[in-house]
Formats: sequence, structure tokens, C-alpha cells
Amino acid sequence: MPIEYTISDVAEDAERDLWQVTYQSKAGEARNHLFPKATLEWRAAEYGLDDVDEILDIILHEPYAPAEQPVTPMSLIDAPARTALRPTPRITLYTAESTAQARDAHRQLIADVKANHVQIAPPKGADPLDHIRRRHGITPDGLRAKSEQVDTHRWKTLYGGLPVPVEEASNA
Repeated sequence: MPIEYTISDVAEDAERDLWQVTYQSKAGEARNHLFPKATLEWRAAEYGLDDVDEILDIILHEPYAPAEQPVTPMSLIDAPARTALRPTPRITLYTAESTAQARDAHRQLIADVKANHVQIAPPKGADPLDHIRRRHGITPDGLRAKSEQVDTHRWKTLYGGLPVPVEEASNA
């Protein structure tokens, strides 16, 4: 059963360009989640998202996503079993073949976090996240620039380089 947290406050640190979201468990355990304001625009660009609520939900649950599953040391397992036990690599932002595939895999990861680890939700009534919704900072130009960076990095990761060097493409 996942631990449930309720968002109690949102603060803006304009000097350091951060958002701080505070949430509390039913037992009274308080946690603070600080993240750069640009994170919203980055997640929109990385996963092709346009719903600020979904982006916030993803950002708040990402810290609770488990790392790759630990594997028993292969030296302790006989050779035929080693092949069968080798985990399937998780699809990530840069191993996905497309933004859609990356988005689907990341949505599944966050759904797993919410089903098995942690659920973070706004309180009934006034929602502190409204402050971030009003000032999310996602712009068409910023989104386009970040999307290009993500797509370029993904292509290089998957294929080892660009079909045309960036300098040549920009001079064309």
C-alpha cells in the first residue's frame, strides 16, 4: 500500500529560481520537494506533454521511482539461468525510439510509483499548486529549444551521431 501525502504549501524561491512543494503524511511526516522552475518546461519538452497538472504530478512522484531492479550477482547463477534472468532494460528518455515511446514508459513508471510506493495529492479545497499553475513558465520558444536538445541527444544516444553535423544543418 502506497504512503499517502497531502500537499500543504507551495513556495517560490525567486532568487534561486526554484519551486518548493511541502506535503505531509497522515502520520504528520512533512517533506519538502525543491525543483528548478525550468523542470516543468523540460518535462513538457522531454515527453511531449502539454497538461501542467500531469507535468506537476510526474515531477512530484519522480523522486520515488525505483532505480533499476537489483540483480543477484551473475557469478552465483549458472550460465543458462543467467540469460533467462537478465532483466529487460527499462525504456528511458534517451533509449526510447520516439518521444511517444518515452512518454508511455515514463507514464507507466509514475503509475507504478503511485500504485506501489507514494501518492501525493492536493488537499480538498484550495490547491497550493495553483500558484505553480499560474506561473509555470512554459513558453513556445523555450519548449521548442528544449525539445530540439532532447531529440538531438536521443538521436546521438541511439545512433551514435547526427546524420548531418549541427553546424552544417544550421548553415543550410
